[in-house]
Amino acid sequence: MVPPPFQTLRALRTLNIAAVACAMASLTAVAFSYLMGPLGHESGPGEVVALVTGASTALLGALWAWVLRSPKTVGPRKLRWGWVLSLPLAILNEALACGLLLAYEAAYNGSQSVLDGFLTGAAVGAFMGVIVWLPALAAVLVCFGMPIAHAQRLAQKGLAGEEDGERVVGSYCAALSLAACALNLQPLSRPTPVEVVGSWFTALLAVSGVLAGGAAVVLATRRERRRRGFVAGVEAGEVPGYRVDATDEGKVLVRVTRGESYRVADFEEQVFELDEDGVAVRARVVG
Repeated sequence: MVPPPFQTLRALRTLNIAAVACAMASLTAVAFSYLMGPLGHESGPGEVVALVTGASTALLGALWAWVLRSPKTVGPRKLRWGWVLSLPLAILNEALACGLLLAYEAAYNGSQSVLDGFLTGAAVGAFMGVIVWLPALAAVLVCFGMPIAHAQRLAQKGLAGEEDGERVVGSYCAALSLAACALNLQPLSRPTPVEVVGSWFTALLAVSGVLAGGAAVVLATRRERRRRGFVAGVEAGEVPGYRVDATDEGKVLVRVTRGESYRVADFEEQVFELDEDGVAVRARVVG
């Protein structure tokens, strides 16, 4: 079994998936609430824009952040499927948001059925919404794609590199969520009740992004310190059942299980490769 400081980063990865989704959704909701407010403050699709765009972006943003973590690539190329799927997911997000906006308008005005409104909006968003989703996709790739790509390069260096990458992503998401919080603080002029709910929903997304991203940074830092302390303790002979051996390939963390009697030899198992500074590189066993 791998020692706890060397075990899976599942919690850290989950936090950053949530951080990316919340940061993207809060920024999107703020941007569209500025661009598409209800004219004259009459009830219409504009008053629910923060709710709709925030909810759809949070859902598909989480899917995008999760897909990006898959190491699967397109054929023999190094391009991951997650990057290839960025475009269709952006189109799907715009289609979903437009569909929900026109479904709301249809329900309020009664001009057509809610289903017809949704289908019409989805078609408009997917095929004519290029003026929105194309620049939005470019902004997402710059604000989120670049930090994530940098994190993926760091992860190739091993467990410690992956933690560094998660710390980068968490930091960016927390900073962008703080920006969304600041932009959302501007008071609304004669807001409708739905607009107020949308503003609070945007604030909830932004605060969640700050908390998730900040928690990822703290957790990554604590894990790294615990692991370095564990290795230092093993090298100093303070941790029973483990030792650090020098091999031709570098240092290796070895687990030693004592035999139950003098007739049974000790069992030794290499569990993790380390670099010269004792930083975790890769596991030798699964656990």
